[in-house]
Amino acid sequence: MKYTLDLSGKRVLITGAAGGIGLETAKGFLENGCDVCLADFNGEANEKAKNALSDSFPERKIIAVTGDITKSEDTDKIVAAVKDAFGGLDILVNNAGTGANVRSLNETKEGWERVIDLNLNSHFYLSQKIASEFFVPQKSGNIINMCSLSAFIGVPNAVAYSASKGAVLQMTKSLAGEWARFGIRVNCVCPGFVETPLIADNLQNERWMAYMHMRIPMKRLAKPEDIVGSVLFLSSDLSAYVTGASIIVDGGFSSGS
Repeated sequence: MKYTLDLSGKRVLITGAAGGIGLETAKGFLENGCDVCLADFNGEANEKAKNALSDSFPERKIIAVTGDITKSEDTDKIVAAVKDAFGGLDILVNNAGTGANVRSLNETKEGWERVIDLNLNSHFYLSQKIASEFFVPQKSGNIINMCSLSAFIGVPNAVAYSASKGAVLQMTKSLAGEWARFGIRVNCVCPGFVETPLIADNLQNERWMAYMHMRIPMKRLAKPEDIVGSVLFLSSDLSAYVTGASIIVDGGFSSGS
């Protein structure tokens, strides 16, 4: 075995790809010779991301598909676009997600269901479709679920988000055990606090930022690019015997220091 990260020629689908961790992940795959499908509900941002990436990686095939992955007809459209453009798929990165800063006593049914539907349900249903269409027939495939530190610690005023990520962690383990016989690996990456629009309000809160810098041993929040290496590792043959695992990328927050 060669101990190099070789992803050349791999075909990748990333959801929530128009910005933040999703966009940086797309860059990481393209830099390593992959073809990439960007899926996002924001069509304008998704096309802008595709155009920018195409300028930087003209030798790679890049497509952008606009769709709401909580809707079955849109996931069908994404799967069809991947099949038409690439003829198959090797790696799925379930990255799309949302959250809300709301006290649990004020949480509404609509708010709860919105978070659970995007963060959990859509991950499962898209994984199911991708596995059925591509991975099971070809007896190989790789799924990386973007989970969260919240799956382990629970975050106040984010009960729906924490619950959804805890469920993603267990879903990852269940699918890994069930689908290993098809040559499919399923793992998750669990970022801590990352500088993305999801926590834009907190980034402007000086007290919150001071607490984070005190609480995180590495004295800073993550940037989207800090997460990409773990995704690439789990996508490569360097992790060929890794499935059902979770990699925490939190600057030491969960160390208890």
